[in-house]
Amino acid sequence: MTYYKKLLPFFLLFVCFGFGACGPSAEELNTSAMEKLENEDFDGALDDLNKAIEQDPEYAEAYLNRGYVYISTGELLKVLENFDKAILLDSEYVEAYYNRGIIYSYFEEYDKSMADFNKVIALQPEDTEAYISRALVRSWLGDREGELADLKVAARLGDSAIRKLLEDNGIEWDDDTAKEDAGEHEKTKKR
Repeated sequence: MTYYKKLLPFFLLFVCFGFGACGPSAEELNTSAMEKLENEDFDGALDDLNKAIEQDPEYAEAYLNRGYVYISTGELLKVLENFDKAILLDSEYVEAYYNRGIIYSYFEEYDKSMADFNKVIALQPEDTEAYISRALVRSWLGDREGELADLKVAARLGDSAIRKLLEDNGIEWDDDTAKEDAGEHEKTKKR
């Protein structure tokens, strides 16, 4: 019994100081990485994100943010790998789908890009940027009807630049059917 009493103070010291000395959490490392990214310290940001992922391999936001670092360094295949991992960990991660859709567009993988923008719209039907991005992809695919339907939805949702663009081109956007038209057009394209 006296042996355990002698060890108790050492155990308490270890608990009190040992856990405090473990270093920053994955969330703190992620925050630090984003500050470093903002200051263009790409190596420091990547180091922090790698440590965050090492601490918590299920931390989807760290993969997304590591993808952002790789965008800044021009390593676009690594961007896709990290966005893919973020989506694998969180199948409703809107920001990851949206940004992966942008990268797919860059690589001219328009079907994959459309699928990601469709997912964003399914998860957040009021996301004007997703409609605008999908409209852009549709324009590259030559789908003028779908492009216009998406632009009308973006205008109805409040995007002033798209409203002006449509008005300047004499296109009516302020009707109740724009969102339905975009959805119907998507269903028709799948048939």
